Order: sequence, then structure tokens, then C-alpha cells
Amino acid sequence: MSTVDVLDSRTSPSTLCCIVVRWNVFWCIAAMWCKKLMERGGYYRDCCTCLLPPVQKAFIRQRGSLILKRREFSIGACATILSLPSIALANKYPDRPIKLIVPFAAGSSPDTNMRFFAHEFGKVLGQPLVVENRPGANGITGTIGALGSPKDGYSIMYVNANTLAINPYLFPKQKYQPLRDMTLLGMTSLGANILVTRPTLEVKNVAELIALAKAKPGVLSMGSSGTGTTGHLSGELFKEMAKIDVVHVPYKGSAAAYTDLTAGRVDFMFDNLVSLGTQEKDGRVKVLAVTTAERNGILPHVPTLKESGLKEYEVLSWGGIAAPKGIPEPIVTALREALDKVKQSPTYVDYFKKIGGFMLPSMTEAQLVSFVQAEEKKWSAIIKKSGAANT
Repeated sequence: MSTVDVLDSRTSPSTLCCIVVRWNVFWCIAAMWCKKLMERGGYYRDCCTCLLPPVQKAFIRQRGSLILKRREFSIGACATILSLPSIALANKYPDRPIKLIVPFAAGSSPDTNMRFFAHEFGKVLGQPLVVENRPGANGITGTIGALGSPKDGYSIMYVNANTLAINPYLFPKQKYQPLRDMTLLGMTSLGANILVTRPTLEVKNVAELIALAKAKPGVLSMGSSGTGTTGHLSGELFKEMAKIDVVHVPYKGSAAAYTDLTAGRVDFMFDNLVSLGTQEKDGRVKVLAVTTAERNGILPHVPTLKESGLKEYEVLSWGGIAAPKGIPEPIVTALREALDKVKQSPTYVDYFKKIGGFMLPSMTEAQLVSFVQAEEKKWSAIIKKSGAANT
């Protein structure tokens, strides 16, 4: 019952007196509390500078009256209760290092990219980002560990097509659902996969590779960095669109796959452009195509798969950062604003251009969710048709 509700002819004098005295004491204590906090300085002073006016205005304007108006009480109470944590968090975060969990092995392309990102992100935030690798189960192990971290903004995670759009369908019994359990903060990388062959395979382009595979069904071998990786599923999409039958040979990482490819033990593979290094220049592999809709700046001589006859083929290699669902909104805002600043820095832009990355789009949370949902739709269909799901 509010103070105004009881001020009618049925209210006894004793009840009225009790209500007035209680609210008077409450607001006197609130005002004293605010002044004490102001003396402490820092963000406490900022909080109370905002809070004292609504506290003072909560009393009715008539001199000597101690009855509170409903509307003014609501303003004062809401300001007191709600403003303090928001102002404090905005002023204080971050006040210690932040852990960045990368659910892939040290030395992998996600790890390499995120270590550079962590350095730049830390400079913007004013606190270091400490990269912690937790590989295993195609990114599931580290992701589950990150989701179990305290929801305070001091543990964030790297996410990509595997952890957000592929694993829920490749491992349907996994213990997390990305869009339910995560807050997506933004994209950190966007690039291409490539189609490469062993140097001795007698094909010069995609059309000749498809023709050879059709002439020898079930004979050619297709390597990958592991079952369910974007390299593997890029190959499955290629098989479906080209209508060819080849044997998939999964490896434990790109390095092992490239070792056998250059030695001639597998015929071709799809992998992330970042992993290519100097192997084309050294003559150890042949690059037949890129998987994106447009040619890549560091391989301008290499056509896209669309140009090579597969008109609907497009695969992006992408990554981003996320946090466990439930961290305070002021911290989410601070992280997103810092990420936007990093992506606009000349150092960051130059780094990704050198490794064949694209300019990163600025996305709202709704746009990020829509992007992930579109990726889920694409990869879930490929996983179902290829029979790759681990049931």
C-alpha cells in the first residue's frame, strides 16, 4: 500500500502518523548514506551526485509536510536502487586482467589470430587479456568450460562456425546451445577457405579435378584437419555440388593433413587460408580455388569456386567473441564498444589484410544472431546429408 492510498477519511491518525514517520526516517537515512559515500570519492561520488536530487525531491514541496507523493517516491526509489550498480560497473570495469578462452590448440589459426586480437583488445580496455587454450572435442571442451565461468565479464570466449553453427548438429548430445547460453559480442575475423591439391595431381583447375573424380569414383582422397571442421564440411559441400564420390581422410589438425598432402598420400583438401603459409610459393601444393564469393587479395590469381562453375558455392571462415549469458548489461556494452574500436584500428586492419582477411562488418546483436542462424541452416543440412553427425 502506498502512502497516497491511505490518505483518505478512513485512515486513523495513528496509522497516518506511523506511515509518515517511517518514510521520513527512510529518506533521512538515504540522504545521510549518499553524503557519506560522496566523501569516499571516485565512482561513489558520481553515483551520489546523481542520487541526491531525486532523494531531496521525494519530499512534497509544501514546507513542513512529511507526506510523500506516489510519483516522486517512485522516482527517488528507482534511482536509488537501479542507478548505483550501473554507474559503478560502468566506471569500474575492468579493474583486473580478463581471461580469453580459446577452445582450440595453441598454434592453430584461431589461436594465432586471437593472440594478436587479445593484445589490441587489452590496449583499448586498459587491462591485459590472458589467452587460455582449452582444446578438445572440436571446441566443445573449452566452450563448456567458458560457459561455466562467473558471469562477471572477466571470462570471455572465442567462438567460430564450429562452436556456434556446426557442433550443435555434429554433436546433438552436447551440453550447450549457443544462442540460448551465450551473449554474442561481435566478429573478430572474416576470411576464406581454399581448395588445394598435392603438387603431382595432374589437374590445373577445379573443372579438371571434378572431371578426374567423376572418371575415378571412390578413388581420389580428400584430407581435412578433422571430422566436422569447416575444412571437412567445405569438402562435403563441394562433393554434393560437384556430384562426385571421393574418400574423406580426417587428420588431427591442419599440419598433419598438409604433411600427407605434400607427400602425395592424399589428393586434395579444403582448409583455412591462414594455414597455407608459403606452401604454394614453395611449390609444395597447388591452390585451385577460394571458397568466398570474391577473390582474395593475397591470392588474386586464384579463382573462386563460383567462377569455377559451382555457382551457389560460398563458405566463409569467421570467428568472434562471446560471453556467458547473464553478465551485466553495462559490461556487455563496454566490451562491444572496445571491440568496435579494435576493428577500426589501422594495426588490426593491416594485420588481417596481410593474412587474407576481409573488412569486418559492424553488426548489432540481432544481426549477429541472424548470421549464426543462417550458418546453422547451411551446415546442419550438409551434416545431415554427409552422415557426419556423431549420434
